[in-house]
Amino acid sequence: MAGVTGGLGRGLDALLGGGKGVAEESSSDLSIDARKIDIDMIVANPNQPRKEFSPEALKDLSESIRAKGVLQPILVRPVAGRKDRFELVAGERRLRASKLAGLGEIPALVKEMTDLESMAIALIENLQREDLNPIEEAKGYQELITKFGLSQEQLSGQVGKSRSALSNSMRLLTLSEPVQNAIGDGKISAGHGRALMAIGDDDARDELFERLMSSGMSVRQCEGAATYFKEHGELPEGEVVAKPKSKKSKNTEPKKVDENLERIKGRLESALETKVRFSGSPKKGKMTISYANEEELERLVAILELRS
Repeated sequence: MAGVTGGLGRGLDALLGGGKGVAEESSSDLSIDARKIDIDMIVANPNQPRKEFSPEALKDLSESIRAKGVLQPILVRPVAGRKDRFELVAGERRLRASKLAGLGEIPALVKEMTDLESMAIALIENLQREDLNPIEEAKGYQELITKFGLSQEQLSGQVGKSRSALSNSMRLLTLSEPVQNAIGDGKISAGHGRALMAIGDDDARDELFERLMSSGMSVRQCEGAATYFKEHGELPEGEVVAKPKSKKSKNTEPKKVDENLERIKGRLESALETKVRFSGSPKKGKMTISYANEEELERLVAILELRS
């Protein structure tokens, strides 16, 4: 495939919908394109944006693979000058789970592609599957913009996110490394990070971050402290909660999720290897199954047909 030359170029545009990309090429006939490859012949993707993998989720997926096999091939590219080596492009979770399941081989699609195309596919797969933590997501967007010379508006159209959502996401990268690490590790939320960004003074921001880590402040408490600092030039001695926005008078308290639906949701996501959402109750409601592209839709249809 051709390299990337200026602006979107052929690379990212083709991969994400402007032309016939790798994912589209492979969706027409997986049974013909896919072949079994020795797992030991596959090397890691240095551009993998996802750094954290849940051991529990990998264990569940490995048990599913042990019982039903790998339902969707991974994507690899040949390593230059090595006939016995392939670099993983997409599907690291399936590869890791297959190793846990004790498989010696794994079905794979082998495609020639450039470094930039490989990086783009790895990033977009994770972004569309919502598998990244907020910092990994922000770095993924920033890397696509930098490597492909995209504007935020162009990237917005490619990944289905508003410009404001992209901007808010990437602003997290202006935070200090300790704060980014805390968000990436799930110790605090992206909402906490945005509240900290509202404080322009580095020392005050660091002090509020220390308070946040030691006392477990809520996002609203953190926002209240940031607002207090902007009004008084110092952090409050005690707890200050940000006033709720007055635009909506409706009760916005989150609804409790039914435990049975949560349990079923987990089983379905493990079996289907994708996001599942419920609304309603066990007696009546709606179930939504997410897919990122036509290839994944065909995979899900095949699974559901086998179970019918």
